[in-house]
Amino acid sequence: MVIRDERFGADYPSGVLVPLDRADYILVDASLPTLARTQSVLHEVAHLVLGHSGNAMHSDIDPALEAEAELAADLLYQQMIRAAARSGGGPGEKPARLRSWRPATWWADRRTDWHVNQLWIKLRAGMPDATIVSTTTGVPLPVEVGGSRHRHRRVIEVHDALRLLRPWCSRRVHASAQRRAHRYRLDSATAAAVADAAALAVALRRRQAALPVVDDPLDTTPPVDVSDVRGETRRLARISCAWHDSPVVAAEVARWAPLFATIRTSDESRHSALAQVLSVAPLPEGLARRGRSSRAVQPQHSRPSG
Repeated sequence: MVIRDERFGADYPSGVLVPLDRADYILVDASLPTLARTQSVLHEVAHLVLGHSGNAMHSDIDPALEAEAELAADLLYQQMIRAAARSGGGPGEKPARLRSWRPATWWADRRTDWHVNQLWIKLRAGMPDATIVSTTTGVPLPVEVGGSRHRHRRVIEVHDALRLLRPWCSRRVHASAQRRAHRYRLDSATAAAVADAAALAVALRRRQAALPVVDDPLDTTPPVDVSDVRGETRRLARISCAWHDSPVVAAEVARWAPLFATIRTSDESRHSALAQVLSVAPLPEGLARRGRSSRAVQPQHSRPSG
């Protein structure tokens, strides 16, 4: 089996299986972070092990078979983590036998899971037409995340949604949010989360308005790649908090996409035509949305209800 990294667009699968006589080739999108890349490889391995037939682009595969392969990939990943724990090591994971239960750690994990679930809800609600492979063919429900397996599944589905949003993520928006965050002396982790959240928020509005893809696409691969689920969950939770709470993100959305979300019409052709003529230039730097302070604050972790 040969695994190769390739640059795939968001309209292609994140991984494809090409079985040949001399070897089985798995091609994976090179822009994926480690966790999503591992999941794509395991998904294609599951297709091979389960004997699924279909073309490399997945266009003629039954959705039930895709869900079956995704479930098998999840189980394979859990087995890999357990094997790494038994051997005394693993990427970013402590052996389970050495990890003691602490109330503060448990609460921090639940709070982080809650914020990632809010990010998942926002992305799924903002892109109802997006096809995201899951472990079931039923309607996805925003159930509470609990346990390592559910946490891993949420992180993978959030990454799948972010990959579909990538063509609308602008490097200029990201850089503008970073500059604004640094002007307000936000720490490096918060500034990175604010910049990512601003780029994603503007990209979601552009996609909803049926605007063309940007001419300066942002490389959405995390600058510091995180290979363990808990660490990546914390990173995504910071992005979720910034998207919801940060005035810097609100100011960037008001600057780059002030009108897109207000377009509401039942005529789809009129909607598309109106979106095409909207200016995509930012508002002047000094202007801020009325009723919303542009004062920067650190995004706070909201306490989950219940």
